[in-house]
Amino acid sequence: MEKPVPQVQRIRHAAGSDPERRAADRALLLERVAIGLAHEGKNPLHNMVLHLQLMSEKLTSAERQGGLPIEKHLLALRDGIGRVDALLKAFGEFAAPEHLPPDLAVAVARAVQLFGYEARRAGVQLSFHGPETLLVSCDSRDLADAVGHALVSCIEMARESGRVDLHLEPRGAVVVLTVRAEGGPGRREEAEPHFQALRRLAPDAGCELSIEHPSAGGARLWLSFLHPR
Repeated sequence: MEKPVPQVQRIRHAAGSDPERRAADRALLLERVAIGLAHEGKNPLHNMVLHLQLMSEKLTSAERQGGLPIEKHLLALRDGIGRVDALLKAFGEFAAPEHLPPDLAVAVARAVQLFGYEARRAGVQLSFHGPETLLVSCDSRDLADAVGHALVSCIEMARESGRVDLHLEPRGAVVVLTVRAEGGPGRREEAEPHFQALRRLAPDAGCELSIEHPSAGGARLWLSFLHPR
């Protein structure tokens, strides 16, 4: 006679049988790690900025006028630290956007910054045209996730020598984000999970969504949000 499976084992098996649930549980941990990374990473950066300032102050005016290489190195270090600091700031805001205003323009710029490496790795060029700030009626977390899924899906659809163009503009009572993926063979199978996530998210985000797949390849997405009243 087959031995009964203990209740604890049955619970474990049931929980482990849903890969989407496991991924969601994993995402909860990754979110906490992301918040900590964005916060803790700034401490050594600020310390380096302080020491760079002290080193710079010790250079005499004659040394500065002489154009010594050390001054060029200091400028390069400041630039690099500034870029890392901006990336960590964007990373922290993406991981925990609840305290941020629902600014679609800022959310798009942040996504372009955070997924820039993904685009370069895929051989895709990114461009964004639109205002620097544009508030919409949407939960900040839903807004960040919607923009992220839209961008990543189009990067996959333009993979290998393609391009993704993002265009943002107000149209009367709504704000429309257009994302176009063109050129390159793309990978539909890699993009589809992000399309599906975007379709699930759109109603909660108060977003009207349209997705087209032209016969020539690529993809065109329109995300429409209401202006706040």
